[in-house]
Amino acid sequence: MQEFLFALTLSALPVASNFMGAMIAEALPSSKQTLGLALHATAGVLLAIASTELIPRVLIAKPVWAAILALFLGGAFFVWINQLLKLSKNRLRGVDHNSVSWVIFLSIAIDLFGDGLMIGTSLTIAPHLGVMLTSGRVVAHIPEGFVTNAEFKSQNMPRTQRFWLLAAFLIPVWLGATLGYWGLRGQTDLPKLIVLAFTTGTLMVAIVEEILPEAHQTQDTNLSTLTFIGSFALSMLFSSYLE
Repeated sequence: MQEFLFALTLSALPVASNFMGAMIAEALPSSKQTLGLALHATAGVLLAIASTELIPRVLIAKPVWAAILALFLGGAFFVWINQLLKLSKNRLRGVDHNSVSWVIFLSIAIDLFGDGLMIGTSLTIAPHLGVMLTSGRVVAHIPEGFVTNAEFKSQNMPRTQRFWLLAAFLIPVWLGATLGYWGLRGQTDLPKLIVLAFTTGTLMVAIVEEILPEAHQTQDTNLSTLTFIGSFALSMLFSSYLE
């Protein structure tokens, strides 16, 4: 039980760094340029996670087609959820309302679920592996928290409601950690990699179809592009030195 509590504690750290990024957004004045930079940074970090950490792990599955199918189903699941979200918001608030902030919230929640899953699963292998993965994820979630809070602020959402939503990120990360620790403990590698592949598919669709298009609708500049590739490179660098 102590190891499980350790898993919950570790998995809560990315949520804490996410909240730190949100507090930065709370302190800074809202602007399209700042939001655009944060969106590009978030896309860079998430793309680095998917391409350098998740996909290489997925491709070692035996048989590999099962993991690739799970990746596709994960992307299809996000498309379905996104469509349901848009339909619900259109019915409640009118067809012209933007649901990108909720899509970003959902994509980060999925990312946190994947973090919890990786942390919980890794602790069943070796404690130091879980600590290493957690350290890499803590830094990555600062720009994500900034974007989430900035998007909700731009829609004039009350501060109390925003903070409750940020606190709600504990739910997916602890759910992932619980599933990784108890649900996959003692299992072979294939079930773990299939769940990881499903999560990867959802992230890839969120990055390409939602976050990057929204980033280009802000004040897109050369600095935005450099922020994107810089956050990608820094995420890779940080992850590489922790391995």
